[in-house]
Amino acid sequence: MKYIRILLLILVSLSCLILYYHILYTSNVIFHAKENTSIIVWWTPFTGLSYNKRVCNYGSCIFTENRSFVQSSHDTKAILFYGSDFSIEDLPLPRKEYHWWGLLHEESPKNQPLFDHEEALSLFNLTSTFRRGSSMPLTLQYLQSIDALTSKHYFVSTSQKNMLLKENHLSPILYLQSDCNPPSKRDDYVKELAKFIPVDSYGSCLNNKELPSDLKGIESMNHPELLKLIAKYKFTLSLENAECEDYITEKLWRPLTVGSVPIYWGSPSVARWIPNNESIVHVRDFSTPQQLANYILNILSDDTLYEKYLSHKLYGKVSNTILIEFMEQRTWGINEDQEHQGTFVDAFECFICDQISKFHNVAKSGSFVANKSHYGCPIPKVVLNSSSANNEFWEEQWHKASGEAHVLNQLILTPPGVFSSDDFYGNVISYLEKTNFFRKHGHEEF
Repeated sequence: MKYIRILLLILVSLSCLILYYHILYTSNVIFHAKENTSIIVWWTPFTGLSYNKRVCNYGSCIFTENRSFVQSSHDTKAILFYGSDFSIEDLPLPRKEYHWWGLLHEESPKNQPLFDHEEALSLFNLTSTFRRGSSMPLTLQYLQSIDALTSKHYFVSTSQKNMLLKENHLSPILYLQSDCNPPSKRDDYVKELAKFIPVDSYGSCLNNKELPSDLKGIESMNHPELLKLIAKYKFTLSLENAECEDYITEKLWRPLTVGSVPIYWGSPSVARWIPNNESIVHVRDFSTPQQLANYILNILSDDTLYEKYLSHKLYGKVSNTILIEFMEQRTWGINEDQEHQGTFVDAFECFICDQISKFHNVAKSGSFVANKSHYGCPIPKVVLNSSSANNEFWEEQWHKASGEAHVLNQLILTPPGVFSSDDFYGNVISYLEKTNFFRKHGHEEF
């Protein structure tokens, strides 16, 4: 009995302590809110901080993951969502008229096809995505700096690369990929290309060469030894997992920064961002993989032609003023630059805070509404023929997400603005039936 009493005393003490800190924390948030400090709630837990007061350019805001402030405080002005964790089964409903919704989503369209569609995007007031049309674009999220493009830290000269081709039996092209079933079906293209020119494949996809075990994880994507390996190759296959405007990842920037020429497929607007007019080989410039292989084989025997693609390394030349200006305006950093510049998450929070401080009380209805230019991506295409043919699964996901976006928009914006999962999915099925979705995609059971 004695031990039971002690245990009960401990539990009561802990409960009182938790209650005390909850009251103290809540009081602290409310106190600061009364000082004209807006409360902004991360609905999808993301930063791990229950209380974070930030002083930005135009105002100060309290960022919290405590959902109770969504309903309990009129000082809550915005609710933030991380795109990959956005769930229709877990939303702050009914939505209050004065609550702005913010979306942070730097990931591939394969992660959340819902945002390919305007009816879902229009639920948000402010966004930060890879699209240059978003409120705070993250298009260059994988490029550290302009200096990284011109630096010769990892650069291997053309003569050295020629020697490595002969003496170390390296292939002219490197392929490094571990996501083997993306919407772009890039492996199919690489298989066909490899019939006409050798390709060294180090990832788990089409693997024919082994990486050291300490370079295999995603945490090693910028490991110095991996960068040294990539730099030895004349060309690197830079095939994105999906095609979308401005969706440009490390697959482009990593070879560019070490001096391997990217063979690129992905964003149709990639030319807008590369250092110089001739910095990459465009897959789209060639009708077939064989034509591309013939072009690469021709370049291999002509160093002058090859070095046209390396002006940023050989001469320190970056002529793209759009790229330069975009990087100059960026207020955050990546890799080691995050220590003194902060991350894009830090920048996003202050961007939201500043927009709330400047416009929340004066904005006209509908003046801050996201549209398709903030993220929307087209029906998934494959690299091999740049069409949606033979891509049934990802095309089906895209069309299904279109129906989900339509239903979600209607249920949130139509009173009472609250719905169950059964309501949502029932409405989605009805909508898809009306649009012949099931028949088109071979689901005759519906």
